Amino acid sequence: MQLDTTRIAIRERNLLDTFDLALHVLRDYFKPLLITFFVAVIPLMVINDLLIGWMLDVEYRDTFFYMEEAGSIWRFWWCMTCLVFIEAPLASIFTTSFLGQAVFVAQPPYREVFRDVGKMWARVAWCQLLVRAILPACLVFLLVDRYDEFNPTVELLLLGSLAVYAAFVRAIRPFINEIVLLEKNPLRSRNPTAITIGKRSKDLHGPSGGDLFARWLATAMFGVLLTICAFGMFLFCSGVFLNDWQPGPTMLRYLYPLAMWVVAGYLSVVRFLGYLDLRIRHEGWEVELRLRAEAARQAAKLV
Repeated sequence: MQLDTTRIAIRERNLLDTFDLALHVLRDYFKPLLITFFVAVIPLMVINDLLIGWMLDVEYRDTFFYMEEAGSIWRFWWCMTCLVFIEAPLASIFTTSFLGQAVFVAQPPYREVFRDVGKMWARVAWCQLLVRAILPACLVFLLVDRYDEFNPTVELLLLGSLAVYAAFVRAIRPFINEIVLLEKNPLRSRNPTAITIGKRSKDLHGPSGGDLFARWLATAMFGVLLTICAFGMFLFCSGVFLNDWQPGPTMLRYLYPLAMWVVAGYLSVVRFLGYLDLRIRHEGWEVELRLRAEAARQAAKLV
């Protein structure tokens, strides 16, 4: 492996260039990215359906303009949107590990990708499930009575607060997956000179807090538009092939979350490329790779 010979050109890019490059990466690694992403997404989709799928279990008539049906639809839409938004970084753990290896290796083996994530499972669980509020968001629905009406205190205020908290943390500290899975920093260390995850995150994100927030905001708005387009595509296909132009309960329950997950998969590639760009701009990573590659070649000659 030559550190100065990478599959993705190591250079600075603006946000639009990053969006464009992400499409090229998806084209070149479509199958492995699809596999590594949905290995994590499918269990999350099952969990989410078990948590809130029952909200759509009402009798549907020819139209959705009845109050009971509209209330169930909006309740499900709100809860599912919050859950997928909060869980999206966890779904990209295998994708992040794969892309980290794909920068230097043409076709990283799946076994190596899953093994790397398995070694870091405790750190991932702490940083994603707890610090980024994924587990608390799932536990919120243990407080919801399935036979009761919409509970604004729990479903709107509590779940919404967790979503806002997760959004704020991700806006100013977006690259925690890359730090945990690629740089492999420890959670804690008795050595005062050791670089822990918290210290590394502060050093990496701190100097660019404003720029990272602006990029996150632009990416979030772009993600909303992409989700609308993806769901519209599913609705169009349903109308053309099934002659059903109305988003029924099946489409809402399964295809709306799928549309959000598809967009989340694309944005996980954008986030990884943003991580590379940040390291290049702040740490001169491309120079570091060339020096390390040259040092390795000189050491091999001496042997």
